[in-house]
Amino acid sequence: MARFKLVLAFFALMILTAGVAWAAYYWQKYVQPEKQVVVQITGKSPEEKPDLGKKHYDRAIAFIEEGELISARNELQYMLEIYPESPTITEAKRVLGEVNLDLMFSKVPMERKSEYHVKSGDAWIVIARRNKTTYDYIMRANAKTNTLIYKDEDLTVYDLSDCSTEIDLEDKTLTVKEGDKFIKEYKIVDYNLPSHFPSSTSTTISEKVAWHDGRSVNFMNTQYLRSKKWIRTGKMGLFIRQELDEDELEEGASKPYGVMVAKTDMEELFTILRGGSAVKVLPSK
Repeated sequence: MARFKLVLAFFALMILTAGVAWAAYYWQKYVQPEKQVVVQITGKSPEEKPDLGKKHYDRAIAFIEEGELISARNELQYMLEIYPESPTITEAKRVLGEVNLDLMFSKVPMERKSEYHVKSGDAWIVIARRNKTTYDYIMRANAKTNTLIYKDEDLTVYDLSDCSTEIDLEDKTLTVKEGDKFIKEYKIVDYNLPSHFPSSTSTTISEKVAWHDGRSVNFMNTQYLRSKKWIRTGKMGLFIRQELDEDELEEGASKPYGVMVAKTDMEELFTILRGGSAVKVLPSK
């Protein structure tokens, strides 16, 4: 009986070995060549997962070409929420940021956007504070080239009180959000923080500074548009600055503290961030 079981086991092993050999032969003879043909034709390996978010990106681009910015925004926002791992996500974020800012500065009706009717005695500071916006936003959204306002003038204003900033030093990105909604992502070109700076922190914007010719200037000053701008937070050493020009840093001098972004990006940040807005430095992944 034992000898019979041994023979059965031997035959089972032979059958298993033959099956493995046949599978290997079939793989090399048929499956592998077919996969190579698929790669040559499509440029993609059969194992690669399909980019499920790409169709939403393509729809968004089509909407933009048709001038339907709100529909484009909705498609891209959906893509960010549902398909954050999409290979197209970086480009989708870039496009969504541009669409969001275009809509924010346009006359297109949106939640948080309204028209303010200027009354006698109104001043810029009163209008900006009353509507929880910034002087820079009012200037840009209303195509103002000077600081003159007139009684009975209608100004587009936008409630920016829910805008916040997330700084990711590992990815070198600065992301502006409105509540939980993505607004725009900016590239951090450089940063310099104190050695004792914590790995993560939360604070708020304490001051926005415009500097020209060795002194601070306000938005009423004729040199305001030419000024260098930075944002001070409530955390020591944490500033948001525009990148330094090559001739700005004296030889041997240390870089100023803060995270640096491109000059055009700093102008946008100065426009959409208010004093008191939340700023968060994210922990390393």
